Amino acid sequence: MTVLLTSSLKDLLDIVLVATLFYQGYMLLSGTRAVNVLRGVLVFVLAWAVSNFLQLTALNSLLGRIAPVGLFALVVVFQPELRAALEQIGRTRVRDVGASGAALQDISRAMERMAERKTGALIAIERRTPLGEYAATGVKLDAQISAPFIEALFARNAPLHDGGMIVQSGRVLAAACLFPLQASDGIYRRYGTRHRAAIGLSELTDAVVLVVSEERGSIRLATGGRLSADLTGAELRDRLRELVYE
Repeated sequence: MTVLLTSSLKDLLDIVLVATLFYQGYMLLSGTRAVNVLRGVLVFVLAWAVSNFLQLTALNSLLGRIAPVGLFALVVVFQPELRAALEQIGRTRVRDVGASGAALQDISRAMERMAERKTGALIAIERRTPLGEYAATGVKLDAQISAPFIEALFARNAPLHDGGMIVQSGRVLAAACLFPLQASDGIYRRYGTRHRAAIGLSELTDAVVLVVSEERGSIRLATGGRLSADLTGAELRDRLRELVYE
């Protein structure tokens, strides 16, 4: 009796773990273009199972030949999504607060002033995912955060105006950095380079990315591959406090 009970508990645990694994996998892909492909893969697997059950030799042989090539193609095409998913799974280190309250105030103040003057800007605040590889594409600074300093960095015709600024542990780690662009066929394809770079970096990391539009003078925020609506200075400060200290 004890053996049967132990076996039943193990089976139940096995089912729960498998269900949890599938659910977490779906949640990682939810909201990305990979969801539709996942549905297509499920249809393919179902067709293969039916062909095996009905012993449809020709169809079964064809599907069997397509499967390895299709799997390799999926890995190549969806490498960014797979990388983002694996990084999310691996974010186990304790949060290193990206900026102090005073630093967030300075960042918000600088964003407001640049928005008023329609000065384009792109700022990423590091959270769990290290941004060192993106900082390496720009100019290392390791400077104290202040509103005038940020405004000077992004001033028109300034040497470091183009590219993004990275904030790490409450300091300006680097500027003029290259961020990965969101795919040109995505839902934000009509936006400019700065906005697509903000979205692209937020897709691959958990960074909070801020952007000021040079054309509209608007402030927006990108997290998790999503772009917020236009924000006022007060709304930006509230969102930063919520996201950086959550």
